[in-house]
Amino acid sequence: MSKVEKMLKENISEDGTVLNLRDKFLGLRGTMELAEKPALATVKKLVLPGNQCADEGAEALANSPYLGNVEMLNLNHNDIGDDGAIAIANSDKLPNLTSLSMFGNVIGDEGAKALAESPNSKKYIKLDLYKNQISAVGNKYLTESEMLKNCEELEIYRD
Repeated sequence: MSKVEKMLKENISEDGTVLNLRDKFLGLRGTMELAEKPALATVKKLVLPGNQCADEGAEALANSPYLGNVEMLNLNHNDIGDDGAIAIANSDKLPNLTSLSMFGNVIGDEGAKALAESPNSKKYIKLDLYKNQISAVGNKYLTESEMLKNCEELEIYRD
């Protein structure tokens, strides 16, 4: 049993709908391995802050064939930049995602623009991008986005 398989088994809820791997330091390879686990197919709430997954890890999650039921995705504090945000924004593998938290990453204006323009963002009830590297330009994309008009909680830093 790999380290990731062991963590998955120890940290998934009894009913298989919640996986909390907060601060497990999976890293890029661990996140990529996790994204390929069929056990994720029942997960609705995926909590992964503090795992240093970076853009490539976010991209692996965005492309995972097993995250179709995820409604809430927490990727706080993972060194994710624009490429990771763009991958999540454009993913067709996250059809039920309504709550996305990417607090404390390194997302800039390009990532903000992708999230603001993505048709997937229409479903978001919550989008947390606080403490990233989004400028006033990126803030404008987000706050004026037609795709995010149904978003009840949009967390971004405003001057």
